[in-house]
Amino acid sequence: MKFTVHLHQRGLQTLGVVRAIADPDNIDAEFAIIVRSDLKGRGLGHLLLSKMIDYLAGRGTRRIVGYVLRENTGMHKLVRTHGFVLDESASDPDALHFVRVL
Repeated sequence: MKFTVHLHQRGLQTLGVVRAIADPDNIDAEFAIIVRSDLKGRGLGHLLLSKMIDYLAGRGTRRIVGYVLRENTGMHKLVRTHGFVLDESASDPDALHFVRVL
């Protein structure tokens, strides 16, 4: 599933996107999110992630997971705000693995 925020001004501009892909048994869904650089810190990431969490919970997905680069502290804060916890055992030298039980 994918949710996108667009602005229809002088053409179509994509402001942010969140995607998630669930495994065949609908146990885990891995998400990815991107927000246009000049809009970071304005709440768009929160809106997109909330929408995806609600969607996955509604379809019975059990967990949402994601890898976040270690240096992306803004994303660490975002996912923690939404109830994700760090799974250090699944993390690697470059990325941290975050999990939220739905």
